[in-house]
Amino acid sequence: MEVDHSLEFIEFLHLNEDELHPYEPLAGSYAIIQINHKVLFAFNRFRKRWELPAGKREINETAKECAIRELFEETGQTVPNLKFQGLAKIRNLNSQHIKYNPIYFCKVANLTTFIPNDEMECITLWDLSSDIGPVDDVDLKIWIALKHSLCSN
Repeated sequence: MEVDHSLEFIEFLHLNEDELHPYEPLAGSYAIIQINHKVLFAFNRFRKRWELPAGKREINETAKECAIRELFEETGQTVPNLKFQGLAKIRNLNSQHIKYNPIYFCKVANLTTFIPNDEMECITLWDLSSDIGPVDDVDLKIWIALKHSLCSN
């Protein structure tokens, strides 16, 4: 598994959306989709690895709007009922800067058709055990932490 040494997942902060103010400005949002026991990953054609759908917020965009938009832009999936789960605390190892990424999650019954785009080559539903090739280390740790949080609630 390829490791991105410039970013480090520190912890998953389980909070409510009305508790975000102390963590602003927030970084980009993640949209995590689960079907049965598998999670949606997309293959980034530039970084050559599997990633969770995520990206930077646009001006005047809420964290949830960002998650919905990034999910659609990267995977073609439309899931308006994403639920806020908490924040991923991530450190940039070069600058030591800490950022907080909002995490949104939803279980769905099926996926819509994926059309390759400028950023993502393909999508997959991953069970975390089969070999799919290089996976973004931070994204994998985010999913494992969220999965643990969901199971303990």
